[in-house]
Amino acid sequence: MEFGAERRSDELFRAERVSKSYGHIQILHDVSLVVPPRSIVGLVGENGAGKTTLFNILTGLTRPDAGAMHYRGEPYSPRAYNEAFALGISRVFQEQALVLNVPVYENLVLSQESRFTKFGQLIDRAAMISVAERIIDDAGLDIDVRRNAGAYDFSKRQAIEIARACMAPRHLMGIADPLVLLDEPTSALDRQDERTFIELLARMRQHASFVFVSHRLTEVRELCDSILVMKDGRLSAPLDPAAADEKVLHGLMVGRERADDYYHVDRQIDVDGRPIVCSVRDLSGPEFTNVSFDLRRGEVLGIGGLLDSGKSALGKAIVGVHPPLGGSVALDQAPARKPNIRNFVRNGLGYVPAERLVEGIIPSLSLAINLSLPSADHFSPYSLWRLQKERAAAAAAIRKFRIRSGSPLAPLQNLSGGNQQKVVLARWLQRDLKALVLDNPTRGVDAGAKEEIYQHIRLLTEQGVGIILITDELTELIGMANRILIMQRGRIVAELPGPREAKPSEHDLIPYMLPSAA
Repeated sequence: MEFGAERRSDELFRAERVSKSYGHIQILHDVSLVVPPRSIVGLVGENGAGKTTLFNILTGLTRPDAGAMHYRGEPYSPRAYNEAFALGISRVFQEQALVLNVPVYENLVLSQESRFTKFGQLIDRAAMISVAERIIDDAGLDIDVRRNAGAYDFSKRQAIEIARACMAPRHLMGIADPLVLLDEPTSALDRQDERTFIELLARMRQHASFVFVSHRLTEVRELCDSILVMKDGRLSAPLDPAAADEKVLHGLMVGRERADDYYHVDRQIDVDGRPIVCSVRDLSGPEFTNVSFDLRRGEVLGIGGLLDSGKSALGKAIVGVHPPLGGSVALDQAPARKPNIRNFVRNGLGYVPAERLVEGIIPSLSLAINLSLPSADHFSPYSLWRLQKERAAAAAAIRKFRIRSGSPLAPLQNLSGGNQQKVVLARWLQRDLKALVLDNPTRGVDAGAKEEIYQHIRLLTEQGVGIILITDELTELIGMANRILIMQRGRIVAELPGPREAKPSEHDLIPYMLPSAA
């Protein structure tokens, strides 16, 4: 990509030959990009391709080894995130960054409180509320800024973060047309909330420019003016979304064409007559009521529904992460009992949570330690931890799951989100499983890594493991499941078969998910 020395009117931001290495590992190779004013530039690529490192450099969290950046025609080289924000470049992270137990207005002016002091000491809360209300009004949101952020659901909190990134520079610093970096903002949204997000972003582009990272290629093609593909730290030339279909993008991202049988439906097992490995009876909790079903050996039982359907809370209750208020779960031939996670893990039940950073990993600890978390009985049979065995198991998992880490001793926080997710899944393959509960196992994972995870799920079913697959992705639910349960407002409202030769469509499922179908 060639650049002139002067700022052009169609350039808000540009980077020239930006490079970054960590030790002997080259993360970014001469990356160059241009962001025009009031545009949406899509950025796609496999986990570990370098997208997060590029965002870290653009927001001052990481210093590049080489290259130059210009913003609004001036040299740009931030030394910290608050410096980038003060200049008008902000970021919406994949994991939400709101403080849930304080009001929305405090979140909207976070780190800028000094602008609202009287006599250098007293906080002018009325002024903070006034500015916050202007931010929310300009974003077109129906939100009471005096309520705590935690009072709103995930989708509304995501909208608050986007409003802060787009409108706070205008109202706090007088900066029009800021640059906003969106890092997987829709990864935890269901289909209905995804549409709300797309509509919000379409409105916000009147006030800001965006670089939008997402693994949902359909929404990237729908929203973006151009698309850049990053592979192994190198960036492609801009692609026209109208000409770059999902198959083309997938091929550029992973270096091969997407398989026609993406979900490996041909490996789906006929489970009729097979033994039951998990029996749920009359399970109830704060978010669900009287849920009952059986899971057979080798079956993938899909559970779908909107974000407020109670499906994730059900998954936590089945394994005993959050003990239910009533009901029981029987594992294999064991007696039915109230779920207890310690006993269930010991007896062959595994669980992959939806929120890996909150519930799935300890980021500061090594890959090897994170892999061994549920397997203390395996690595310390006589109360002596067998480090060599743990590290050998980690090295084997790195090879088997193609985890990009470099070493079993690497802190997990140094890995991309998709590679962290592989670690969370890989840890259960070291145990003798009977059943595995997966809550959105491919959230925040690129298309190539998704296909690998689907292959591992099919391998587990071929070994007789029963899978409970809770997911917001309808195509994943349809492609992977032998049978689909739809939840609405805490109850199972429909059961649909999903045989290899007669999969239901999204149109078959959606009516059961919406309140009008109840």
